[in-house]
Formats: sequence, structure tokens, C-alpha cells
Amino acid sequence: MSNWTDGMRRLAWTVAGLAAAVAPHAQHLQRWVTATAVAVCLWRLLAEHRGWPLPGKLVRGTVALCATLAVAAGYHALTGLDAGTALLVLMASLKLLETRSPRDHMVLVFIGWFLCLATLLYRQDLVAAAWVLPAVWLLAASLLNVSRRASGGERLRPFRFTGAMLLKAVPLALVLFMFFPRLAGSVWGVPSDEKSYTGLSEELSPGDISELTLNDTVAFRVRFDGPPPPPRERYWRGPVMTEFDGFTWTRTRARAYFRPPVRFLGDPVSYTVTLEPTSQRMLFALDMVADWPRSMAEQGWDYRLWTPQSISTVVQYRARSFTRYVAGEELLAGYRNHHLRLPEGRNPRAVELARRMRQAEPSDESYVEAVLAMFREQEFYYTLTPPRLERDSVDDFLFNTRRGFCGHFASAFTTLMRAAGIPARVVGGYQGGDWNPLGGYLIVRQSHAHAWSEIWLPERGWSRVDPTAAVAPERVETGLQAALPESDLVPGRLLRQSDFLWQAGLAWDNVNALWNEWVVKFSGEQQERLLERLGFEAPDWKQLALLMGVGLTAAFLALSAWFAWEFRPRRADAAARSYRRFTVLLSRRGIERAPHEAPRDFLERVRRQRPDVARQAAAITDLYLALRYAPGATRGDLDRLRGLVRAFRP
Repeated sequence: MSNWTDGMRRLAWTVAGLAAAVAPHAQHLQRWVTATAVAVCLWRLLAEHRGWPLPGKLVRGTVALCATLAVAAGYHALTGLDAGTALLVLMASLKLLETRSPRDHMVLVFIGWFLCLATLLYRQDLVAAAWVLPAVWLLAASLLNVSRRASGGERLRPFRFTGAMLLKAVPLALVLFMFFPRLAGSVWGVPSDEKSYTGLSEELSPGDISELTLNDTVAFRVRFDGPPPPPRERYWRGPVMTEFDGFTWTRTRARAYFRPPVRFLGDPVSYTVTLEPTSQRMLFALDMVADWPRSMAEQGWDYRLWTPQSISTVVQYRARSFTRYVAGEELLAGYRNHHLRLPEGRNPRAVELARRMRQAEPSDESYVEAVLAMFREQEFYYTLTPPRLERDSVDDFLFNTRRGFCGHFASAFTTLMRAAGIPARVVGGYQGGDWNPLGGYLIVRQSHAHAWSEIWLPERGWSRVDPTAAVAPERVETGLQAALPESDLVPGRLLRQSDFLWQAGLAWDNVNALWNEWVVKFSGEQQERLLERLGFEAPDWKQLALLMGVGLTAAFLALSAWFAWEFRPRRADAAARSYRRFTVLLSRRGIERAPHEAPRDFLERVRRQRPDVARQAAAITDLYLALRYAPGATRGDLDRLRGLVRAFRP
């Protein structure tokens, strides 16, 4: 019965630790992988409880081979983050089918720690860390439990013991984190095979952005070096789309042009962007960007920023932009023709409308104002739930539904511009943002996704025109919530109506922002700033090594002092001190107590060698044992013991 109890105890702890390590991966794994792992764990617990025999080598080998083939078929690979994690989870669960000795349990605990590390390859936010750290603690307690032979003792003792061990490692971890030289790049930049939520893409169809605005997750955060620009200037440039098939706008990949020069006006805006993972290759910057990390990204001929690798982890970069500029004062013929092209036979009513309006307007500027006035004065409605459009989407929107989101207005406006001979394109990105006064930064969410038009005018170059502002100016000035009716489901509206909930949300976002900046993206630049605050100017690797050595020495001394205090010789209690004095008195008379000798055994020897003091010795021994082991001992009993010892004269 004892063996069965110890085996069940070890198995329960191992399965609990393994489950905590696998749980975060359930959202990434295919369902059959999670179901298989859960089924194997439940069967193994039931088999241990009922005493069923474990499968033989042939059965285990066959099941492992089938699992490997299933992963290869389901993920089309055996390597990579997703496929590798799935294979590791399956093999860890199948390992339970042969788990008998403590060594087998220890192997599973180490696999659990590896799965905790794999969790951080998917995401490194505060929620992931809040799950991984307790899981590591649970696995450490499981390792202590499976290595013990006896099942008795206090149940929470493994948690206290391993928790103290982890706390003792904190000083060393902090020293290494702060002073170890930062490497270029990110150690967590492991691409995932699974498509994550990407936000904006490089194509735009009617309704795409309206679906995106239903997501209120953070796209990126921005810290400005000075005061932020006003809301009407917060346009964050993303993909630029120039190809149009009559329904969908896409970014051209067929040809590239030289980037037209930009003449910057006014004062620049400097800021730092912390971008969440997107699995895309685009960076977002305030329009128009002048400086950015050249080693990280390049600027295309359409002024967008793009990276050589997809962004699979949190990225932080500094940039400098000018909200006033003149871009491309001169336009080459091929470049111009590319931005005038419309598909043959598509949206004929919109093309005809543009030609009629153009005949009535003598200049490009007056024609642009006429189109904006049409949107502003006629019955066009800005809504998050526009009706579905037909194949000729612009015709259907302008002459039938007249209800749309920013993508509808940008697509229609750009089409009307091209049909009138004005080069134009659609720009996607984000507009606005929520200011967080607690942290002093701007939160740009997926719900701030926006689309606008960019047209080319003589002597003015590429100019931003936002037709949405003509229909719903509140969208630009105060945000999405103010521009849409109460009947539309707008993300975050309920939170904004409650001041307490909104402030609580901002506080939580501020915690996440600090985590990203000072933990996930703690860079060499931040390390230098931290060291400068400590009095070190422009530290090099020698100073870092010196600081790390001093820090490790200090941490080692602190741990040594902790261990010295924890394992110091304990002072005996009052009863033991009195009994010790009693034995010393007898040792002076030739009756010395052996270290292994129990009090009763010592009393018997005293009775044989000194019958004259046997009565006193028996009273002292009985009272001492009662104080040490019997319940209900009082302070009066201790005083009587002290009195008997003082009166003892052998």
C-alpha cells in the first residue's frame, strides 16, 4: 500500500507540473494534440489508481511513431516552433506510459521547464510571465516531491522550500540582467508557423478596416520627446496601395521607382515606438518620417517603412517625423501613369461622374473640394456596419448604399481622382490614439486602423486628403466613438463611459508598457542610460564586466549571509538548557552522557552508578520529558525544573 501511495503521489505531482507547462500552448496547438495529451494523462492516473499494467515497448513504440507521423501530416513539418512544440507535448505525455522510477518523473519535470521556455518564444508579455513563473515554481516543487522517498510531512513544505530557493536566485538574476552586455537583436525572435493576428495588411477591400476596428488590442505605443502633435496630425503611415481591380486595392509588387525627394517644413516630432508582434514586415511612423533606424528598416519609393524580416516579437525603435512637408514636387511620366491607372470596364458610373464634375471645375484644387463637398453635403453616412457591396464596389457605394467606413470613402475618393486625371493612391495605417496620462504615452490600438487618400498636386507634391473627415470630422478630432452612432458596436465604448474602468485599463496598460520597455526590450541603449544614472559615463565592456563582477560578488556575499543566518546553530530552549546543566553536573562526577543516549537510558545508568541521587535525577528527567514532548506543559513546570536543577548537588 505504501508503494502504491508513493507512486500515486509522484505521478500526481508530475502530471500537475506538466499540465501547468502545457496549458499556455493549448491556444497554439491543433486540437487533436491537446486532446491526445489530456487523454494520456487521465489514462495514466487511472491506471496508477487501479493498478493496471503499463503498455509494452512494442505498443509504446507504435504509438510514438503514429504521433510523429500525425504531427508531420498536421503541421507539414517536424521542425519549427509550432511543429516542435506539438511533438514535444505529445512525447512528454507518451513518456507517462513508461514512467515508473523517480528518474522518469525527473525527466518529465525537465521537459516541463523546457515547455515553459517555449511559451516565451510565442509571447513575452506580462500575462505570459505571470503564468510561467508559478509554473516553474510548481515544477520545482514537483521535482522535490518525486525525489522524496517518504510521503509524509507538511504538504506545503515543498512550495516553501523551492520558493525560498527561487528567491535566493533573484539577486544573481538581477545583476546579470542589468549588467550583462546587451546583444544586438532579440533572443526571442523565433518565427512561428502559425499566423498570428496581423492587424493591417497590404490589401484593402470594402469592409476590411471596419472588421479590424472591432479589435481593441494594442497595435503599438508611442512616447514623444516633447508634447504630442494634435489629433488631426496623428496619421501613422503603413501600407500604400496603388493597384486597383475595381474592388480591392493592393500594394504593387511588379515595379519599383526612385523615391521622390521630400522637403520638410516646420519643427520635427521625435518619438519612440514600441510595436507589438504582427508577423508582417511593416513599421509605422508619423507621416512624414525623416529619420528611423536604418539598420532595422528601409523606406520604399512610396515612403512606407518595411523590414527585411517579419516582426514576430516586440520591436522598439526611435523615429523623427515632420507633420508639414512637400513630397515629390516633380513626377516622372511612368510614376504618374502608374497612379492614374483604372481597370477597364469597372465602375463606369463613378468614372462618368468624375468626368462631369471635372468639366465643371477648372483646377485640381477646386475639383478636390467639389468631391469633398459632395461627401459632406449629400446623404453619405459613416458607419461601422456598412452593407455588402457588389463587384463594382465604388459604383455601388456612390449610387446605392452610400453607407461606409473609412475604406469605402478612401477607395471612392481615389477612384474619382484618377478618373479625373489626378494621380492618387490609398494609404493604410492608424489615426489618432488614446493618451495615457499615467505613463505619458500614446496607445494606438487596432481599432484606430484607418485609410485615407494621397493625391499629387502641382507645386504641392503628394498631399494627404482624408475624405472620412468630410463626412465624420469627429473621427479625426475626437476618435471613433464620437463619430459613430450609439447603435454601432464600438470597442471600448463601455469602458470609456465608466471613468473608473477606463482609468483602471490605462493603469494596467501602463504596467504592460513598462514591462515591454524595461524587461522585454531592455536594450543596450537603456542599459547605458541606467549606468549613467549610477554615475558611469559611456560605459564600455570593461566597465560592464567590472560592474557585473562587483554585483555578483555583492549578491554572493548577500546569499552567504542569508545562508549563515538560516543555518546558524540554534540556541536550545529553556528546558533543554536546564537539562544540559543537569548532565554537566553529573559529568563532573564521572557520569558523562553519550551523544546518542536518550534521557531514559541515561537515567537508568545514573540509578545504577549513583543510587543516592536517583530520586532527584528521575524527577528532573520526567519533568524535562514532559516539557519537551507532553501537551499541556506550563510556565510553572519550567520554573520547577529550574529549581530542581539548582538544588541538585550530586
